[in-house]
Amino acid sequence: MTFKGTLYPYQQESVDAMVDRGQMLLGLVMGAGKTVTTIAAIEALINNEDIDRCLVIVPASLKYQWKREINKFTDSRCVVIDGSPKVREQCWRACISAKYIVVNPETLTRDTVFLSKLPIQAVVVDEATIIKSRVSKRSKLIKKVGKTVPYRFALTGQPIENRPEELFSIMEFVDPSILGKFDLFDRTFIVRDHFGKATRYKNLKQLHTSLSDCMIRKTREDIADQLPKIIHQTIPIPFDSKGAALYKLIATDLLKQLQKAISMHGGSFNLWKHYNDPGSNEAQGQIMSRLTVLRMLCDNPHLVVSSSKAYNDTTLLNQGSAYAASISGQGLLDGVTITPKLDAVVAYITEVLEEDPKNKVVLFSFFKENLRLIKKATEKITNSVLFTGDVSAEDKDNAKQQFGNDPNTRLFLSSDAGGYGVDLPMANYLISYDLPWSSGKLEQREARIIRLSSQFPHVTIATFVMQGSIEERQYDMLQQKRSINEAFVDGKHHDVRGGFDITLSSLTSFLRDSQV
Repeated sequence: MTFKGTLYPYQQESVDAMVDRGQMLLGLVMGAGKTVTTIAAIEALINNEDIDRCLVIVPASLKYQWKREINKFTDSRCVVIDGSPKVREQCWRACISAKYIVVNPETLTRDTVFLSKLPIQAVVVDEATIIKSRVSKRSKLIKKVGKTVPYRFALTGQPIENRPEELFSIMEFVDPSILGKFDLFDRTFIVRDHFGKATRYKNLKQLHTSLSDCMIRKTREDIADQLPKIIHQTIPIPFDSKGAALYKLIATDLLKQLQKAISMHGGSFNLWKHYNDPGSNEAQGQIMSRLTVLRMLCDNPHLVVSSSKAYNDTTLLNQGSAYAASISGQGLLDGVTITPKLDAVVAYITEVLEEDPKNKVVLFSFFKENLRLIKKATEKITNSVLFTGDVSAEDKDNAKQQFGNDPNTRLFLSSDAGGYGVDLPMANYLISYDLPWSSGKLEQREARIIRLSSQFPHVTIATFVMQGSIEERQYDMLQQKRSINEAFVDGKHHDVRGGFDITLSSLTSFLRDSQV
């Protein structure tokens, strides 16, 4: 068994470290070649007769991409576990002669009986944020599978998407001795208020030193000479008068719901946490419904109209928003028809495509219905393809091939389902029409065109934000989450003692002070 590719020097250094230590967090920035680096390390271990078989656990959308890469760079046999229970059983039986077994966590959970009969000496977890939760069944199973395996590799360019606890959970799989028990980790590195909310982080220099032995980290700055130059644009869009009036009305209602939740449940109320008591669940639901409608309104008021119609359509079960239907029922959507963001984005795409026939654009939006509206609005400008979670694997692959090979298809419209495992080096512009809540998902989006294989010397990342809206706070929140990741993982803390202060104001303060 031999690796048939050519590695960059930093990738070869990573391979050597992985082979030598055996348990590593491979934290190469997205687009820097984590997959090919890991395959090279596994092949080296096979050649050294240290292992016979490797289990690769990946999100379902990446299974066949891993198989293609393994086939491209090795002569080793690879089996992907997929299909009906009967077909999967046949796949597991075929694994006896395979060097690589590729499976997604959900299938692994159903098929543990088959895995227990196969000797495994190495486990790879790609997009390791799939085990960021310490308490999920998926994380516990994967950690149990890896516990007795000598070679364990976790792959992620973004070890922390939202909270430092995610890094701890990943390290429980890689090498639990590095960070010890969670209560000690929490006391050593996180300062919390009396409600349990993190207010600052400390001793991050000590943490970074501890991680350096078992984490290979390369940021975009580290390999900037091998990646395209990145131009970031943040484009503010003002509301029209009727849109602004409706936004203020919903924002005021949202602020009242937040204040009500805090008065009922105390300052410890956490919007992003699930609760067991019905009262907190109700408060969270009321708040999130208003937040979602605000985001729809920022994107395109027609999304609110569509959501209202879907809710009132008795043939559609559990679709649409009751809050959107309530707004519509009161006539508050009447006359709110101008689409400032859509108009600005279409004008931007038109300018980019007219500037150079080689330019291609990738656009992400949270709402799938919005992607369809954008596709319709741009149909006279260029051909486009849709890439969403409800598209079949075959259609996804066809969409990617069409975008890559057809010079007349210059717009790739994707939900965050396209943020994982879709390399689009043929594009040089990426638009975030709106923003995800997770900084990890934002990094995933942007990495689609920031690749070693990019066909352009520079790429442009454009983010459209409605002025004074919840989108501005969302943008600031994502930047702080990125900073937390850099502080914990890259040692970019605020002071020489390894401190990092959380400076983002509360959502209630933002809503109270914002001006649309």
